[in-house]
Amino acid sequence: MSNGVQANLHGSGAKPVLRAIMATTILTAIVAVFIVHTVIPAADRLTNGFLAYYVGAQIIKNGEPGARLYDDEWFSARVKEVSGGQVTDIYLANPPVMAVAWVPFAYLTVEQARKLWIGLSVLWLGIAIGLIATQLSGSWHLLGLAGITALFTLPAPAREQFQLGQIYAFLLLLHVIGWRAYSRHQDALAGVALGLAMALKLSGWPIGLLMLAQRRWTAVWSSIVTGIAAAAITLPWVGIDAWRSFLFVAVPKAIRRPSATLTVYQDTGGFWQHWLRFDAQLNPHPIFNAPVLASALTLATAAIACFALTARRRPALSFAAAVALVELLSPAAEQYHYIVLLLPLAVLWHQAWLLRSTGALCAACVATFLIAWPMNYRAPHPVWALLLSYPRLIGGWIGFAALLMPWRDHRQVSSNRAIEAVAP
Repeated sequence: MSNGVQANLHGSGAKPVLRAIMATTILTAIVAVFIVHTVIPAADRLTNGFLAYYVGAQIIKNGEPGARLYDDEWFSARVKEVSGGQVTDIYLANPPVMAVAWVPFAYLTVEQARKLWIGLSVLWLGIAIGLIATQLSGSWHLLGLAGITALFTLPAPAREQFQLGQIYAFLLLLHVIGWRAYSRHQDALAGVALGLAMALKLSGWPIGLLMLAQRRWTAVWSSIVTGIAAAAITLPWVGIDAWRSFLFVAVPKAIRRPSATLTVYQDTGGFWQHWLRFDAQLNPHPIFNAPVLASALTLATAAIACFALTARRRPALSFAAAVALVELLSPAAEQYHYIVLLLPLAVLWHQAWLLRSTGALCAACVATFLIAWPMNYRAPHPVWALLLSYPRLIGGWIGFAALLMPWRDHRQVSSNRAIEAVAP
């Protein structure tokens, strides 16, 4: 064998090694940035969000009436007491199941519970990233894994999820499990994942609608059974009064609250209310005061989106789009909720790359930028500056629409053109 041939073989063998070293270095750097700038600072903070869950669990552990979860004044005072006067928060419209699920943390000090919860949240996120990477690529590819890790750890919603000690990393994992199971026709598992998400956070009704529309009855019934079982298990802990307060006090109050007009809530209902609902303190400058029109536009937007969702027949893409709708149509989606939309973004990027579609890649870039980039969207902006006021919401809708678009497969188009060029 000549020296030139040996050199070529040696060089070709070295390229995969160099790529693996580069990918490992990039992945290590991304993980290090995440740990140093997000995880470590979050572990030592006491914040709202986390304290609402912790205090809710303490109420259940101490055998106090479950209805106190929804007594905002009493609950807020307890949070302030537990945090040493640092933080105040209320339980909002979280189901009683959440408080019961958190009872093990109530046996720890608040500082110990915080560190443990942040550690578990890192675990949930890591498992979600691994499941997505293997589902999309079929095996472990370091460069692809590095890209997915960057997408799921560096964006502003991911940082805020950890800063506030929220539960949305776990909800993301549940939706990832459901997405994988649904695309593989493991409908019972997909239904269990949805049922748990609904029981913990009322998160996922568009996914249930998709299951119904596609007649995936096993998934539908397993989600219903799971949700009912979770609720039934809580009854000895919280009592029927807690569920009554949740359904007839907390949920209606959350839907009608004036704070929905603030741009801190990046959801469709809040968008229309911001422009069309007057509130002297919170929203004094709408375009005009028409709250009924705001509600009508919210319902119309939801109806159109659900119709588009159920008309799509590809399970993996439809499920990812339904996950996007979970937060886009939520009555109270803040920035940290959008960590859930990183799953639809990952699916969109994968689809765009597979098809080599310029349009899909552009949509993925724009949606990712609007959802991930740190922006001061909470500051007042003029009416025309929609992107500055609702970047997360607009990015989410772009991602949702792109997932349902019938993009052309440019690989197939190029192949067909090549065949036509050489044909006699």
